Amino acid sequence: MNTIDKSGLSVEDIIRDFRIEHNIRDHELKYEILKRPSKGFLGLFSNKLALVRFQVPESADRVSMFTQTLLKKMGISFGGVTTKMEGKTLYLTIEGIVETGFIIGKNGAMLETIQYLLNRVFEGDRKLDRIYLDADGYRERRESQFLHKYLPQINKIKSHGKALTLEPMSPGERRIIHRHIERDKGLRTLTIGDGDNKRIVIFSSKLKESEALQQAQ
Repeated sequence: MNTIDKSGLSVEDIIRDFRIEHNIRDHELKYEILKRPSKGFLGLFSNKLALVRFQVPESADRVSMFTQTLLKKMGISFGGVTTKMEGKTLYLTIEGIVETGFIIGKNGAMLETIQYLLNRVFEGDRKLDRIYLDADGYRERRESQFLHKYLPQINKIKSHGKALTLEPMSPGERRIIHRHIERDKGLRTLTIGDGDNKRIVIFSSKLKESEALQQAQ
């Protein structure tokens, strides 16, 4: 966390203005009053300003705290939440869950719902592009199994340079592919088609999107 010192005529005004300026929520607000204001003769003049030191959480910390608060309100017992930033992508993992079935849901539906909520809540954070949520390695295992059959085709793109168009996939399946490709600077993706089951085109980062689309046809 970063620390920021703010001064003003009153502690209340400093805290109010700071919360508005940094869009700080109640559970994120942490501060220490370094100096309280004092008044001069007959209370007419102030001779000392108030000074407050704030602890400003990083984006990953804010998401982690929000997630932990949400889980507690849902009555979910867990050991902790770990975070990892890759560029502007945050990977969040809930660990030590007592009832993994509930938090994951059928085919990961509950996990997807919470992940969607987190992305909506923090969509205004300029330091974050996307948040991925996992629970005790469930998504990692599922993605590994799903990706296994596509990896040979994806790896060939770098050698022959031709774009690869995959079969129609659900939104959840497409996110797995996009997430894998995001970690490879030599490849890019784009989505084509209509409806829920769209196709993904994977192509070399050396190609323009228009060139990849021509190869995809």
